Amino acid sequence: MNYTEVDFLIAPLEPWRDILLAELGELGYDSFEETTGGLKAYILSERFERKVLPELLALRDPHASVSYTVRAVDPKNWNAEWERSFTPVEVGTDVRIRADFHEPAPGFKYELIITPRMAFGTGHHATTRMMVQAMMGLDLKGQAVCDLGSGTAVLAVLAEKLGAIDVLAIDIDALAEENARENVERNGCHAITVEKGTVADLKGRRYGTILANIERNTLMRDMDAMRDALLPGGALLLSGFVVGDRHMMIQCAKEAGLLVEERMNEGEWALIGCRKPLN
Repeated sequence: MNYTEVDFLIAPLEPWRDILLAELGELGYDSFEETTGGLKAYILSERFERKVLPELLALRDPHASVSYTVRAVDPKNWNAEWERSFTPVEVGTDVRIRADFHEPAPGFKYELIITPRMAFGTGHHATTRMMVQAMMGLDLKGQAVCDLGSGTAVLAVLAEKLGAIDVLAIDIDALAEENARENVERNGCHAITVEKGTVADLKGRRYGTILANIERNTLMRDMDAMRDALLPGGALLLSGFVVGDRHMMIQCAKEAGLLVEERMNEGEWALIGCRKPLN
């Protein structure tokens, strides 16, 4: 497979490197290397579109200075490259996220086997870790749960392990869908359905909990649709945005008639937990 490398120089690094990484993941970039001054991002050459780069938020925001160079790279054994850089993630004392080439570790209540194709959602990103933490505070037993923008399906897998009996893992990206199916099988899950789709595909369905770790604009655009897909009293966990944008997310949630019950942040990244009123 032929890959294209985009080498970004970023100032200041935070939070712009993480924001850029999240945006590029949405565009299909499937591996990343943090550098001293920025980020190297890789995408299959057949999927590379130079014209979308100037539209990235980090390149348009006046508070960030970002430049980049593009080059074709020699074919590599990308699985071997990934295995060298991917390490297990521990979220608190209850959850450990590892790949299938890592050894199990005793002492964790839930051990998730997530071997990604560099898709967003390994547990290494602050937003995924916060979603895991927030999920541990919910009672998902017997629930129908939707993991919207599921990526590797790490949250869907955890939802089943926490007692959900009907889980939908849905993502717009076909590669993420395929990777999600692999991870569902790795974890021996039987309550998870994996689909390629968007929030529009939730119309007519109802869930006790919706998990959405996506970028800010998508969350705000889809807020009403997510509310409509919630059962009365249902929970909505939202992450994928920075602390500076939390006030906009809270306002959007309130305008949709949701109750904001939880706020969390790790570094520059934030999470809010909402609930749909009973009536």
